[in-house]
Amino acid sequence: MGYRSDVVLAIGKELTPFLLLATSRCKEAEELVFKHHDHFDRDYYEGWLLRWTSIKWYEGYEDIDAIQKFVDEACADEYKIEEDGKERLSSEYIKFVRVGEDTSDVEMQGEGFWDIYVSRHIEF
Repeated sequence: MGYRSDVVLAIGKELTPFLLLATSRCKEAEELVFKHHDHFDRDYYEGWLLRWTSIKWYEGYEDIDAIQKFVDEACADEYKIEEDGKERLSSEYIKFVRVGEDTSDVEMQGEGFWDIYVSRHIEF
């Protein structure tokens, strides 16, 4: 069955053209975004919010690598964003969160979307 993760990706409308370009280069990545998601909100703070549950988010899968490359580049401020005549950091328009099966396996990237976070609590 393999190791599974839950993944959320939120991007501001400013980054949607960059994600479209990244996925256009890989048919599997395009399908992952537009067909094989578990949740897709196209009006999340005027941007997009995607969620994949129980997904094999492994390095080396072409679709995952294409999306992860986009995330890494956006979080490293490699995209030019201009808003109200000012240059802004692309990391302000993205949040990526991956939670793996292991309780210590949590990955968070990006500075945007304060309302997306990991919450831990005890269940009984």
